[in-house]
Amino acid sequence: MIVLGITGPTGAGKTTALEVLAELGFEIVDCDALYYQLLRTDESLRRALEEAFGPVFLPDGSLDRRAVAKRVFGDPSELAKLNSIVFPAVSGAVEQKIRECSQKGLAIDAINLVESGMGKLCRATVAVTAAPAIRLKRIMSRDGLTGEQARARITAQKSEDWYREHCTFLLENQEENWDACQKLMRSFFQNLLELLQKESMKMEAKEWKKTLLTEKKNGYDRMPAQEREAMDRYCEGYKAFLDAGKTERECVREGIRLAEEKGFRPYHRGMELKTGDRVYQDNRGKMLLLAVIGQKSLVEGAQITAAHIDSPRLDLKPTPLYEAEELAYLKTHYYGGIRKYQWVTIPLELHGVVALKDGTTVQVAIGEGNEPKLVINDLLPHLGAEQSKKTLAEGITGEQLNILVGSEPMEGEEKDRVKLAVMKLLYEKYHFTEADFISAELEAVPAVNATDIGLDRSMIGAYGHDDRVCGYAALKAMLDLDEVPGKTAVCVLADKEEIGSVGVSGMMTAAFDTFMEDLCETQGVPVRACLEKSFCLSADVTAAFDPNFGDVYEKNNSAYVNYGVGLCKYTGSRGKGGASDAAAELVAYARRIFDENGVIWQMAELGKVDAGGGGTVAAYMANRNIDTLDAGVPVLAMHAPFEVVARLDCYMTYKGMMAVYKN
Repeated sequence: MIVLGITGPTGAGKTTALEVLAELGFEIVDCDALYYQLLRTDESLRRALEEAFGPVFLPDGSLDRRAVAKRVFGDPSELAKLNSIVFPAVSGAVEQKIRECSQKGLAIDAINLVESGMGKLCRATVAVTAAPAIRLKRIMSRDGLTGEQARARITAQKSEDWYREHCTFLLENQEENWDACQKLMRSFFQNLLELLQKESMKMEAKEWKKTLLTEKKNGYDRMPAQEREAMDRYCEGYKAFLDAGKTERECVREGIRLAEEKGFRPYHRGMELKTGDRVYQDNRGKMLLLAVIGQKSLVEGAQITAAHIDSPRLDLKPTPLYEAEELAYLKTHYYGGIRKYQWVTIPLELHGVVALKDGTTVQVAIGEGNEPKLVINDLLPHLGAEQSKKTLAEGITGEQLNILVGSEPMEGEEKDRVKLAVMKLLYEKYHFTEADFISAELEAVPAVNATDIGLDRSMIGAYGHDDRVCGYAALKAMLDLDEVPGKTAVCVLADKEEIGSVGVSGMMTAAFDTFMEDLCETQGVPVRACLEKSFCLSADVTAAFDPNFGDVYEKNNSAYVNYGVGLCKYTGSRGKGGASDAAAELVAYARRIFDENGVIWQMAELGKVDAGGGGTVAAYMANRNIDTLDAGVPVLAMHAPFEVVARLDCYMTYKGMMAVYKN
C-alpha cells in the first residue's frame, strides 16, 4: 500500500487532487475532519486542551473555536502549545487509519502535513500549487470574497518556495478549466504511482538482499570509533611481546612474567583450587598452560583456547661451527615450512640455550640492539646465470643456509684460525665450548623488531606473527578477565606446531591432558567428562588475500585484511586431508558469541582447493573429544622472515578470545 501526503495553499486545487486519488482507489483521510471528530471522542485530547487553555468547550460539547483562536493567533508560544497537543493526537489517529486501510493506497489531506510530522508517514508528499493570479480568481469565485480579502488570505499562507523545499513533489495546477485540471491531475498521479511502485519494488529487492544475502564490510566501517584507542593500546602491547619473545622459550618466559603481574601463580599437583584462582604451569620452558577456575564445576566443561608460539626458523646443527676459506660459518637445519631464498642476505640474531654437563643452562642472545648481526650470503647476479635458471625452491638449498659469523683470524694459529677466534668470543661471553653445541638449542631468527607498516600505521610487520599473534591474543584475553568466568578458562601456548605438534611440548603431548586431569581431580571430576563438554578455539593464523598473488586464492572464501578474525571450519589440504572439520553447530555457536560480544569476524579458507593447504593444533584437540574450531588473524607473507598483519584483525582476535572465556 502506498501512503501519500497531500497539502498546499488554498485555491490551488487540492480538493480536485483528492477527488482524483479517490477515483484511483485511495482512501482519503481529511485531517481537519479527523481533528473535530477527536475533539468529541478523545477524552485525553479534551483533557489536555482544558489543562492548557482552560474551559474551551461549549455546553453542547463542541470546541469554542473563537475562544481558542483568540488565545493562540498572534501569540507564537500559545500556538506552539496548541500544536504540541493537537499534532500528536491527529498523527496517532492517522497511523491507526493506515494500519486499518484495505484499499490500494491512502492519502493524508493535511494543511500542516510537514509541521505535524505526518509527512514521515508518507511514501511521498505532494504540494498542489498554482500561480497567485489563478488562486485569487478561484478564491473570489468560490468563497464570495473581494479581491482585497482574497489577496490577504493568499499573503498569510506559505509560499510556493516553501512547499518546493519541504515536499517530495510539486503539482503545479495552472489550468482554469475544471476538466483540463482533472485530466492534468489524473495524468500526474498515474505517473507518480507507477514511479513509486517501481521504486517500491527496488526497495523491496534491497530489503530482501539485506535480509538474505551476506555483505562483507571492512572492519573500519563497522568498528565503533571509541574502540580505536583500545585497539592501539592492545597492539602496542603485542609489539612489545614480539620483541621480548623471538623464540618459544622467550615467549614462555615473557608470558609467565605478564601472568604473575596479573596474580597468576605456579600450579603444583595437589594444590587446593577454588573459584577465581589463577594458575599456570610451565612445561619444560617451551609450553605454557594457564587456567582461571570458573564458577561452574569442571564436569560442565572448560572454555579453552590453544595456540602455538613456535615459528619457522633456522636451528643450528649439533656440530655447526666450521671454517671455509678463512670465513667462519654456522651450519643450520631449517625448522618448519620456510621458503629458503627468503632467509639469505637479511640480518639475523641467534637466540636460545646451551645446556652444560654440570646441569646449568646458559641463555644466549646474539645480535640484539646495537650488537653485531649475522647473515647468510647469496650469489651475486653477475655470476648467477645458472642459479637464476633454477626454481625458487632450488635456487637456495638447505645446505647453503650457512650463517656467516666471522672473518678475523686468531694470531699464532695456522689452522681454523677464524673458527677459533669466533669460539673464543663465545666462550668469553657465555662460557661454553664447541662440544657444548651438541646440547644446545640455538635458533637463528630475523634481526628485526615489530614495527608499524603503512603510512597510516594500520598494520604491524614482524617476525613470528605465525602464531604469536594468536598466542598473545589468547594470553592477553585471559590476563584481562575482570570477572570470574562461568566455566573454567584454559589457555594453552604450545610448541612444535610448525613440525607437526609432536614431542613433549607440542600439542599432542600428554602434558595438556595431565594439566587438565590435575585440575579435574581438585573437584573430583573425571577428565574425560570435562573434555567432552569443553569447547576449544584453536587459535592459528590464516592466509590473507594478497592481490599480488590472487591466482592461488578463492575470493569468496578467503580472509581479507581488516575484515576481522577469520573462522576456519576446516583446515588440511586437498580434499581436507589431515583436517579438523568442525560441526555446523559449533560454527553457529562461534558466530553467536562473536556477534553478541561485538567481535568483527569473517570466514576463511587457506587458498584454492588444489593450491595447497595447511594444518593447526585443532585436530589434536578434537582427537581428545573436545569440540574444536579454528580461528585466527589473516597474515600477509605467512612463514616469511617478515610477516604483516592488520591492527584491527589483531584486536578482534583478542576480543574473540575474550568472548570464548566469558561464554
